[in-house]
Parts: sequence; C-alpha cells; structure tokens
Amino acid sequence: MIGVNGSGKSTLLSILAGALEPGTGSVRVMGLDPYRSRQRRAALPHIALMPQQAAFPSNMTIREVVGFIGWARGLGRNRARSRADVVIEQVGLSARADEQLKRLSGGMVRRVALAQALVSEPAVLLLDEPSTGLDPEQRRGMVSLIRELGSTVLFSSHVVEDVKDVAQRVLVLEEGRLLFSGTVGELEALAAPTGDASARAGSDIEAGLMKLLADERGRHG
Repeated sequence: MIGVNGSGKSTLLSILAGALEPGTGSVRVMGLDPYRSRQRRAALPHIALMPQQAAFPSNMTIREVVGFIGWARGLGRNRARSRADVVIEQVGLSARADEQLKRLSGGMVRRVALAQALVSEPAVLLLDEPSTGLDPEQRRGMVSLIRELGSTVLFSSHVVEDVKDVAQRVLVLEEGRLLFSGTVGELEALAAPTGDASARAGSDIEAGLMKLLADERGRHG
C-alpha cells in the first residue's frame, strides 16, 4: 500500500487492526467484525499490527516485551516465552534479547516492533512502514522474513524497493480514497504511453504512482 504523506495509510491499518472504528463502511477479518462486541474477542487474535511509531516501556527487555505481548494476545505463558525466542531470532536480535529497550538503536526498536507483531502467528499481519530505520542488510532480512510468512500481509511503505521485492498487489491511497488496486506491473505501466510496450517495460512504480496522482488531481482541479 503506497501513497503520499497524509493519504490515509496509517489510519487504514489502524482501522483494520481494530484500533480505530471507521466512520463509514465495515471491516471483516476471517469473517468476523472486530467492532461488534460479540465478535471482537474472536476477531482480534487473528490480527497483529506493527505500528509506525511503537511505544514500548523502555525499561523492559526485548524478551519481556515480546513475551508479554504474546501472552496478552492469548498465548499461554510458556508458549508466549517460546514464541518470543523464535521471533526475536527471526528479526536478528537474539544476542540482545535481555537488553532493555532504552539501550537499543532506533533500527533495533523497529525490529522489536516486527517481532511483537509476529509472536502470536496472526492470520493477518499489518505492517506500517516496516523498513523505516533499517540499514540495507536489515532490510533484506525483513524482506526475506515477510516472504516466508504464511500470513496475509498488508504493509505501507515509501520505499519502492519494498514494494517491488514483496508485494503481489499494490493499493494506492489518496486522501483516504482508493485510487488503484492491481499488480506491480500494472502500476508501472501507467507511466508509459498507451500501446508503447517498450516504454511500459522500462517504467517503474514511482513513475506510475506520480502519473496516477497527477491524473487524479487534474480531474479534481
């Protein structure tokens, strides 16, 4: 999912995660509505969000944070601990598992945010700018990990390489409206003149996005 700042990406992810009730429309996760009281408890364990700005207690260790969140999402205490160890290793932080978060770099905290989203093995994983703060090696590790997951993954990103490397379908938002839903190739093709196959092959996601936004803004003045 891509779009300029303020297009509604983080808001949409919060709505899908059950954290922000929509003013209109509805949400279904595994056939359940997370905003209906009788279905909410059953729906929420299927969803996990990696927020763009994670706020964890700075005096807790990585292992404590991830294990606690696993327990809070319904895992038994022993299962939460074992899953915490697994996902902490997956994000490359096993050597720092018993360090307090206040001693970590920003990129490490981002990886803790990913680990806490993975700990309960959700069916639907929502990632808000997952590669922010990661160096190129860490980003490659994040991409590989996402590719291997059995979950349905919806993520927002400003990083074109993330979209190319991970996405099967692309959504483009503008001021809370869905402008485009299609494959990476279909979005790239928007930048090329109609019928020009060679130009389409050489166009990219960013160019397609800019053409889409320019056309939309032209229609609305």
